[in-house]
Amino acid sequence: MPAAMSPGNTAAPETAGAPRTAQPLPLTPGRRAALAIGVPVCLLLIAYGGFDLIANLAVGHYPVRYTAPASTKSLSVTTDGGSLALRPTAGRVTLAGTARYTLIRSTLTERMVGTEAVVGYHCVTLPTGDCALDATISAPAAMPVSASTAGGNASVTALTGPVTLSSGGGSLSAGHISGPLRLNTSGGNVQLTAITSPTLTAATGGGDIQAAGISSPAVTVTTSGGNIQATGVSAATVTARTGGGDIEIVFSSVPRDVQVNTSGGDITLVVPRGTTAYHVIASTSGGSIADSLPQQTSSGNLISASTGGGNITLREQ
Repeated sequence: MPAAMSPGNTAAPETAGAPRTAQPLPLTPGRRAALAIGVPVCLLLIAYGGFDLIANLAVGHYPVRYTAPASTKSLSVTTDGGSLALRPTAGRVTLAGTARYTLIRSTLTERMVGTEAVVGYHCVTLPTGDCALDATISAPAAMPVSASTAGGNASVTALTGPVTLSSGGGSLSAGHISGPLRLNTSGGNVQLTAITSPTLTAATGGGDIQAAGISSPAVTVTTSGGNIQATGVSAATVTARTGGGDIEIVFSSVPRDVQVNTSGGDITLVVPRGTTAYHVIASTSGGSIADSLPQQTSSGNLISASTGGGNITLREQ
C-alpha cells in the first residue's frame, strides 16, 4: 500500500517519464551587457547591409559642362572626389566631365568672386556609395589655377601660370610646368617631369616622389614615409625630407644649399664633376658614410645630409 502523504507536503509527486519544463536562464549582469551591446550592433549591421544593397542599385551619373565668363582672370575648382586633369587652351575656361552620385543627386556650383571663377562639386555624405566628378579643366596657359579633389588622382600639363594641385589621397603628376608649382596629397605618389618653375613644392603623406628634369631656384619635396628620387636637378636650394624612405638626387648643376633628411633610409647625392668644393655635414645613427666630394669648410656651397640609420653616399658624377 502506498505511503500516505504527510499533511504538510503540498508538492505534487513526479510522474515517471514526464518531460521537464525548461527554466529560463537568469539575466545575470554579464548577459544583460551582452544583450545591450549585441542587439544594437546586429540591427546596425543589418541596416547597413540593406543600405549598401540599395546604394549599389541607386547609382546615377550625368554629364557636366561649364564655361567661365570671358572676364575670368583666375580659376578655383574644388570637388568632393574624382579625378581632375588640367590642360591649356587658347580659348575660355571650361570644365567638362562626368558626375557620379548615389541615391541623392550631387550638385555643381559656379560663381564669380571678382575676376575669379569658383567651381565646386558637392556630394551628400552617406555611409556608403560612390560620388565623384571626373573632369578635364581647360584654362589659358598663364592663368593662375587652383584645383583640389577629396580623393582622386590629379594631373597638370603645360601651364605657365601659378598652379596649386591637391588631393585627399590620390596620386599627382605635373609635366612641362614653368610657373610656380605647389602639389600636395595626403597619401598618393607624386610624379614631376620637365619642371622649370621659379618655385617648386611637392608633399605627400606617405607616397613616393619621383622627378626628372627639374630646373628651379628653390625646390622643396617631403613625404611622410616614401622614397624620393630625382634626376637632372638644376636648383640652387634643395630641401628633401622623408619619414623613413630613401633619398637619391642627381644634380645637373652645382647646388648652393642642400638639406636632406630621412628617419631611416639611405641617402645618395651626386653632383657634377668639377673644381667646386663643398662644406659637407653628414651624419647617420647606424649606417656608413662614403664621401668623396672636394671639401672646404669655408665654402658657400653647403650639403647637409642626415639619416636615422641608413647609409650616406656623396660623390661626383
